Amino acid sequence: MPSVSSAYQQSVLNFLTSLGVNHQQIPASLCPTLADSSRVSMEDYITLLNKGANLTGDSLFGFALGKHIQAKDYGVLGYLVESCENLEQAIHALTRFDALVADIGITTVLNGPDNTRIVWSPKCDDCKQMVLRNTTAWVATVYKILGPACKLNAVTFTFLLTQSEQTILQEWFGCKVTGSAETNAIVFPQHLLHIPFTSENKAMFNALLKVTETELKEQVGQESFQLKSKQYEDIKYQVSALLKANPTLKNCNQQRVADALFISSRTLQRKLKRSGTSFQQIVNNERKARVDKILAHHTIADTADLLGFLEQSSFTHAFKRWFSTTPLKYKKRLIDKK
Repeated sequence: MPSVSSAYQQSVLNFLTSLGVNHQQIPASLCPTLADSSRVSMEDYITLLNKGANLTGDSLFGFALGKHIQAKDYGVLGYLVESCENLEQAIHALTRFDALVADIGITTVLNGPDNTRIVWSPKCDDCKQMVLRNTTAWVATVYKILGPACKLNAVTFTFLLTQSEQTILQEWFGCKVTGSAETNAIVFPQHLLHIPFTSENKAMFNALLKVTETELKEQVGQESFQLKSKQYEDIKYQVSALLKANPTLKNCNQQRVADALFISSRTLQRKLKRSGTSFQQIVNNERKARVDKILAHHTIADTADLLGFLEQSSFTHAFKRWFSTTPLKYKKRLIDKK
């Protein structure tokens, strides 16, 4: 069943509190305790969003919520985006890993000659507030990253918008906003994909990681992703998933992964040892899984860099241990197979 992290639900409650809404007006079933780390069904999440719209009298409640995106709403996604060099890599990481935080829709990225279109298809019909929140939060984050350089071409929604709602949304998004469209989509110039993230942006994403373990409550659910729940409880799976979702393995060291999971490096090391593995072993497994594709299209030096080696000599040494040959000879065999 589609669901979201409990952090998503808590963010709605926190926003309502900031608006002066008394939680007694909200059903207890929609108000998790801080000790509750369970997933929240998409149905309950939507119910809470709609309740928020009713209590505030704001038909664009999801839009207002999305503009106030909080660090705790990102969870491990903050780690992934912080690792990216530009928006293209960030979008790739988010689309691969988003289901671990919110399994409530399907994201499709379509690249045209000049524009990029991000289409989000929710897994439900009653989706207005949820789509408004997701779309606005995504754009708000990109605004923070790229600043004035971020100019959208269009935003479309599948649900009906009144003239007043359309005017409010167009003023904030800075582009034409259309309701009753075929898809929920954000359209922007393709060149935005390649603008490098600056050091200031890195600082912002580092701030996303400064969330307490209590706020995150990021144990993912049992039935939400059509995978066995034990996988998600297994620290080996969590570390592997983080590495797989990262566009490159540069700077993917044990401390940064521990930070992303909101545990200490020593705790991560201890948990992995109990699981019969180590961080280095998981990294090496991921490096070996990527090496063919990368080495076939890059130099040996670049391959070493993309796989997270600080020096080419270290890569060569590890490569010989893995494949009993040199990277150069292996690369020649890959080219000959084409």
